[in-house]
Amino acid sequence: MMHQHGLNKYGREKGMALVMALIVVSVSAGIFAAVMYFALTGTEVSGLQRKYQSSKEASLGAIDVLTKDLLPQVLAGANLSAVVTALVKPAAVLPSITPAAGGDTCFNWKLTNPTLDWTNGGKCAATSSTTDVVGSPDIVFNLKGKSDQVKPYVVSMKIIDTVTGNSDMTGVALDLGSGVVDDASSLIRVQQFPYLYTIVTDAQQQGSTSRVNIEVLYAY
Repeated sequence: MMHQHGLNKYGREKGMALVMALIVVSVSAGIFAAVMYFALTGTEVSGLQRKYQSSKEASLGAIDVLTKDLLPQVLAGANLSAVVTALVKPAAVLPSITPAAGGDTCFNWKLTNPTLDWTNGGKCAATSSTTDVVGSPDIVFNLKGKSDQVKPYVVSMKIIDTVTGNSDMTGVALDLGSGVVDDASSLIRVQQFPYLYTIVTDAQQQGSTSRVNIEVLYAY
């Protein structure tokens, strides 16, 4: 009887050890799976964040080119297509810019007329003020990258609203040397803005479904 009792006790201890081992293995597997999940998720989120930041920078760069290089020349009387043709040289430095086909007349009209007047006289289509910047853009920037990527970032841009400002084109521009307070007369001058534009952008990396949309209010 004593011998049988010893065997039963040994069997129970061995069974408990097996159960404990299975529990430890299960917990370890769960911890390992959780670690792998968070590691892979972190890598994915990091990659998406990198793509977002790159697309955002592409949009901001395109906005700078539009507002600093294109708008002043078009407002001075030039056609957008002609300005773009002259601007994209050298191609190795500046991005390839594609104006909307046949959009010169509409674009020029947009810059100096309020939104409600855009479609007057057939100058612009009904979609000229919609937020569908990809379907009906004013201008598309094809930003270059590595040699195996013709256009790694495509930035579509569109002016969707124009509001006439508080002056004509001869207004005082503070960034050209004039200050808020005139030293000679000690009079406070109001900064003058001929036009206010609402500009929307859509940036997308080649081969990616993620997009970045930015809307800015630009005072010219």
